[in-house]
Amino acid sequence: MALTDVLSDEFWARHTNPWSGYTRLPMGPVLLLGLYRRDWRMVGLTLLYVVINPILFPEPENKDAWISRSVLGEQLWLEDDHEVFEANLPGVLNELNAVAYCYGLYGAYKRNPRVTALGGGIALTCKLVYLAILVRYYDEHAPVED
Repeated sequence: MALTDVLSDEFWARHTNPWSGYTRLPMGPVLLLGLYRRDWRMVGLTLLYVVINPILFPEPENKDAWISRSVLGEQLWLEDDHEVFEANLPGVLNELNAVAYCYGLYGAYKRNPRVTALGGGIALTCKLVYLAILVRYYDEHAPVED
């Protein structure tokens, strides 16, 4: 079963809201900071926000924002029978993102600021490049509307 089969059209529509995307991006670094500081309230609230974020905002009137097109690109990518983790771009970036973020989590657990920052920085960079690729994919493959 594909991921797009599980996620509803309403989920994707709400997820395209720029407020959803732009407030979700810093959650990875915020989670690392919370773990590094042993601020369990920050960790808990960050995880809660990540879970409710995709349904927190309404569907936007306009989906021309860069972050909105990245979500539309991800939806289209998955509907075109691609996987989240593939042996090509953008899947490899997701794999690198996951490994780098785990490295950052390890650094935060050990309270090593260099490892935390390096892992978090690489993960965020991979995420932004991943999103840029999905925007380009959407711009090149989206159905033309009349």
